[in-house]
Amino acid sequence: MTIRRSLSAAVLVGALVWVSGCTASGPLAESTTTSMPSNPYEDQRRAGVERLLADWADAVSSNDGAALEALVDPAASPEFLQSLTGAASNLAEVPLSEWGYELVDEPEIPVPSEVAEHVGAADVWAPSVILRYGVVGPDDLPTRRPISLLVAERDDEWRLVSDTDVPGIDRHTWRGPWDFGPVTVTPVTTAGGTSMVLGKREHDPLTSRLTTELPAAVEAVADFVGDDWPRKTLIVTTSSTDEFLASAGGAAGPDVAAVSVSDFVVPGDPVTGQRVVFSPSAAERLSDFTTRSVLRHELTHIAARADTVDGSPTWILEGFADYSGYRGSGVDFATLAPTLNRVVRAGGPPTVLPADSDFSAGGLRSTLAYESAWSLAAFVAERYGEPVLRDLYAQLATGLQTDAEISTGLEATVGSGTGIFITDWGAWVAQNAS
Repeated sequence: MTIRRSLSAAVLVGALVWVSGCTASGPLAESTTTSMPSNPYEDQRRAGVERLLADWADAVSSNDGAALEALVDPAASPEFLQSLTGAASNLAEVPLSEWGYELVDEPEIPVPSEVAEHVGAADVWAPSVILRYGVVGPDDLPTRRPISLLVAERDDEWRLVSDTDVPGIDRHTWRGPWDFGPVTVTPVTTAGGTSMVLGKREHDPLTSRLTTELPAAVEAVADFVGDDWPRKTLIVTTSSTDEFLASAGGAAGPDVAAVSVSDFVVPGDPVTGQRVVFSPSAAERLSDFTTRSVLRHELTHIAARADTVDGSPTWILEGFADYSGYRGSGVDFATLAPTLNRVVRAGGPPTVLPADSDFSAGGLRSTLAYESAWSLAAFVAERYGEPVLRDLYAQLATGLQTDAEISTGLEATVGSGTGIFITDWGAWVAQNAS
């Protein structure tokens, strides 16, 4: 996880989060499916819960409050029913291409006795369940999100008890924007089809800016990285830290403007679950210019995600996206990199590449790391051309790199190893600092 820090009062920048595994914003791990021996009662139990899940999905997607109430067990809390009907109502305007719940085969974890006794049903089960959903336009394929579910059987009928954490069972329910209030839906035509902005009424000004900027942002990113990506996206604006944590997979912080998220990437498969999530503070803190640059930055991460391996050097990932975000803006070096500008004027040019740990350190150290990363990409683009910058990204965004591998990647693209490259970059920075 990387968090982008505020560069100056005028330039608030975004963040990148790539979420994988069984987390709040990631799919279930591929290895969870196991072959279970056939058992008549287990087969009957599974069939009953699958019917319950299908009815639940139908009731939510049709916003049928009466049907939802009929599916809730008498032992469930009133708040649980309220949350189900509220989320279904808030979701009603979202154009869904798919909405369903699936059982995942994995070894059963018994429900704690005190929980089962409190429910007081013939059977109480905490199955492993995922939500599978897609939004018309941005999602060519659905994304998958985990659900922590408790169900109970009475009189041969299974009903819902809760979707909150069950003690002793390490599952957590993902919460979507509709779990935090009514959702506004704004479709936007972009180069690849229909993009979508999901927001809250209080964020209408930010939604309007994003809607206006999005078509040109998609075109600008495609002009830089190429058009081998969907060229459409789903954008989410959030109203609270809890909502941002849920949508962004935990990457919240006081200086975060936006994050990019996706499902776990399987080489050769389409990337699913890609979203750009804006923080609660973004509406007030982003100007027109920073809205434009942050949006293009995050779209660059989305465009490059299929060809990017987790663990790659942060300076190339963030520098590449920042260069794309600021590309063509005409804003000068001192405005885009004020901290780096002051450091160079006071103490001379940089002599090392930013370390991954610098980006998450916080404060001026992180600010300097991000500004340095942008300057590295800007230097390569100006000195060698944008095709070489793209080649360098392709060389280094392939996973964890040793110092020797970074040097080899530089030699293969810019024609010099790390030492000479840093010297040349430092001279360029010093020349541009004012």
